[in-house]
Amino acid sequence: MLIVAVLLYFLPTVVALIRGHLSALAIFLLNLFLGWTLIGWIFALIWSCTGNTSANFYRLEAGAVGPNGPFPQRRSGSLWLVLILILVAIVLLDRRRDFRDVRSFDFNFSNQTRL
Repeated sequence: MLIVAVLLYFLPTVVALIRGHLSALAIFLLNLFLGWTLIGWIFALIWSCTGNTSANFYRLEAGAVGPNGPFPQRRSGSLWLVLILILVAIVLLDRRRDFRDVRSFDFNFSNQTRL
């Protein structure tokens, strides 16, 4: 259940990685830090669906220059490793969680003296 929630939370990052988005790292960071706000998550999802992908990049001629200068080079795919490590860490930490009820602690206030 927790893994499904994490995958749903990081859906924009997964979409960006599958599509080979050139800004996948930036989408991951936006999703990580602002994804808890619905607006940040939606913005990351829309950004991951844009056409700035490696497939579009490699369709261009070598040495093509855009309006802002040369097109950026493709980054390495090490973001997959980061995402997998985060999922493994969540799974390992979730097993060690102690689900105690706070009401189970008996604390007797009657023995306390008033000042």
